[in-house]
Amino acid sequence: MSAPVSHLGTLHGFRRADGRVGIRNHVVVAAASVNMNPLVRQVAAAVPGVVPLPAGYGRGQLGDDLECTLRAMSGLLAHPNVGGALVISFEPATAARLAERVEARGRSIETLSFLELGGRTPALERACAAAGGLLEASAAEERVAFGPEELVVGLECGGSDTTSGLLGNPSLGRLADGLLEAGATLVFSEPVECIGGEALLEERAVSPDAAAGLRRAIDHYRDIALDQGIDLTGTNPTADNIAGGLTTIEEKSLGAIAKTGSGPIQGALDYARPPPGPGLWLMSAPAEATENLTALAAGGAQLAVFVTGSGNPVGHPSRRRSRSAPTRTRSPCWASTSTSISPTACGPVSTRRPAVGASVQPSPA
Repeated sequence: MSAPVSHLGTLHGFRRADGRVGIRNHVVVAAASVNMNPLVRQVAAAVPGVVPLPAGYGRGQLGDDLECTLRAMSGLLAHPNVGGALVISFEPATAARLAERVEARGRSIETLSFLELGGRTPALERACAAAGGLLEASAAEERVAFGPEELVVGLECGGSDTTSGLLGNPSLGRLADGLLEAGATLVFSEPVECIGGEALLEERAVSPDAAAGLRRAIDHYRDIALDQGIDLTGTNPTADNIAGGLTTIEEKSLGAIAKTGSGPIQGALDYARPPPGPGLWLMSAPAEATENLTALAAGGAQLAVFVTGSGNPVGHPSRRRSRSAPTRTRSPCWASTSTSISPTACGPVSTRRPAVGASVQPSPA
């Protein structure tokens, strides 16, 4: 049984040049590569209201590794919740390649080069002025009405315990079914946490090709472990999951799959790739929340609903996140109560790898 979403009524957001709608109106200052992270943070500190997007790589990358990074970074810069973006690069080429990709998505960004401007002091001055101009422009944007069919919602779970599969994730599954009925697009990820439940997902695939894509996405992560001599079947490598009563990855997977509801699954997506149409999709992304939430944001999700068992402090600055409070333990820093979904502040950014400019912070009470 789905949870009705008719009570949402008319939603309001910011219409973007590419036709999508944002539910936030952030101005971001992003680093095109890791060596510009200190300058980006200095701009954000000097210009209140600007959201910093540090990078983790952007230099010395080739092939699929570079392509994944550029896809994620351009997805964040063109995100519908972003009203304006400035990219700071060491030399012009790294910002130019991002600008080209963002323009191909129907958006535009401003860029500047540290070397071209002559170093830190002139670059900081120019960046602060540009960021201030973007803030003024974003403040003039007016909200427009839109319906749930224009929402892209990320479905996330983490810090799982027995209550996640019994209460939190099934509750999110009911909401997911209701959103699907209203025409929304939903994306879940963490294929490694579907191991043991593949057949349940394949039964819901809209076609044999979609089912094969789901299987490939899950097997990819199983194969990564096998290449290291580790068989995940029948095990659970995460200490807090074990402490919460989940003894095998299959138990964990059944609970994780519950958050997807019962609707048909359209297929599988690469990391940070936007869904090509409405419906429910699986995105190939690691289970670690920093990488995973970044993937959902880079794929265009305006918000994510995050069910936690023992709790998880990770968020993302480009997107609103709603989270159910820990269902097993409580802390004064958690912003919501058991089984409820309420907004929290988002933390910083990451990209595909664990060390990508990411940090975590507890949401304020």
